[in-house]
Amino acid sequence: MERSVEYYQELVRSLAALPTEVEWAEFKVNNQDPERIAKYISAMSNEATLCDRVYGYIAWGIKDDTHEIVGTEFEYRKAKKGNMEIELWLNRQVNPKIEFKFHEVPFENSKGESIHVTLIEIPCAEGEPTKYESVGYVRVGSNLQPLAEYPEKEAALWRKFDKTPYEKRIAYFEATDEDVVTLLDYPGYYKKIGAPIPANREKVLKDLRDEKFIHKNDGGTWDISYYGALMIAADLKAFENLAKRSVRIIRYPDKSRIGGIGEKTFYNGYAIAFEEIVQYILAVIPQEEIIESGIRRQKYRFPETAIRELLANVMVHQSLEQRGTSPMVEIFSDRIEFSNAGAPLVAIERIVDTVPLSRNENMAGFMHRCGICEERGSGFDKVIAATRAESLIAPKVENQNNQFTKVTLYSRVDFDMTTKEDRVRTCYMIACLAFVTSDAVTNTEIRNAFGLDEKEKVKASRIIRDTLDAKLIKPVDPSTAPRYMKYVPYWA
Repeated sequence: MERSVEYYQELVRSLAALPTEVEWAEFKVNNQDPERIAKYISAMSNEATLCDRVYGYIAWGIKDDTHEIVGTEFEYRKAKKGNMEIELWLNRQVNPKIEFKFHEVPFENSKGESIHVTLIEIPCAEGEPTKYESVGYVRVGSNLQPLAEYPEKEAALWRKFDKTPYEKRIAYFEATDEDVVTLLDYPGYYKKIGAPIPANREKVLKDLRDEKFIHKNDGGTWDISYYGALMIAADLKAFENLAKRSVRIIRYPDKSRIGGIGEKTFYNGYAIAFEEIVQYILAVIPQEEIIESGIRRQKYRFPETAIRELLANVMVHQSLEQRGTSPMVEIFSDRIEFSNAGAPLVAIERIVDTVPLSRNENMAGFMHRCGICEERGSGFDKVIAATRAESLIAPKVENQNNQFTKVTLYSRVDFDMTTKEDRVRTCYMIACLAFVTSDAVTNTEIRNAFGLDEKEKVKASRIIRDTLDAKLIKPVDPSTAPRYMKYVPYWA
């Protein structure tokens, strides 16, 4: 499925926001020499593998030194090598064949003029180095160099090829046809993708194989991948080492971990169990009675949208290579904590605007197809939007010893009970959310976010001042009169 223009615009902004030119991304303005492009495709593909990236990129229209988005005159559809279109020529010269793709991404410059950035999205090398005319290339500093001249890099690249992603490793060897349809909840799989259950087993097995849930081994039986088991297992306890990957929900009576009042573990695959887990959480979290239009009703203390997104995140973003840990949700009277193995893959302060990464691309992609989570983009945006809509303080994201990620979702707290840290974090996250939707925050938005009325402007101003002092936001125009001042994140 082709991604939207908005996705690629955000991707270009994220590349331009990088503090330095990294090994897996090359910025140019108008240099369009075909042979040099071919060498860079080789280098970016190989460097993406070395840096554990899914893609490398070449972008025309970003200044190499300042990373300013200035646009380019390079139009790949018109470019040629001899009499051959450059895209076709590059496809013939780069080997093995990789599905790199050109994109022309529209922008406006500071004068309001239409410009575009030309981007090549280059898959990482798999199995062997990506080459141009039988020569592999890499980046050494800012220079393009033949891979063979750097044996340490070449050895590191081949070691990467030997490391199969954890989710593609084998969880169950030599399963029979009967084993497969017993161990994997195939009726649940078809329900999730919205397709009818086939009338014969052969079609079921073919579909599961096409999904890469199972693989035919040399002995003629089936191997079930971790990916397949984690997504649609009928019971994860049937797979060695996967019972510990089951989602755990732990409940506490108050704000402390003393005296837990219940624990439940869900042993189905994540895609199968997701909705059941959500409904269980909604059933046990605190509720409050509200009156709307004269009608009494119960309201959850935590936004359902935020619960869904954060639950999906602990599943798909966990580090599967860390043993003995499981995705965990801990429910307290005033908060819910979502924890998973593995440090955050993006800087916490850029979690709203950065194009996110996933340790488990196949899992993220399948759960996206099932309508469970975002594959890329807007997941954490939705969490911040949901908490802001209910005047809740922003969730707190923590990197714990570079081994675990914990996100804390808070229930409503009286303003006077919030801390300065809570207020500054919330103000900053709301500014990030506003900026990614081409907006900026004002005193009014901050008042609304904290549930303050018109008479409490001074409180909102103090929050903004504290966030400015923390160097997390900045004025759009410092010369604007205070009552009309607007603010954006510090990196904008």
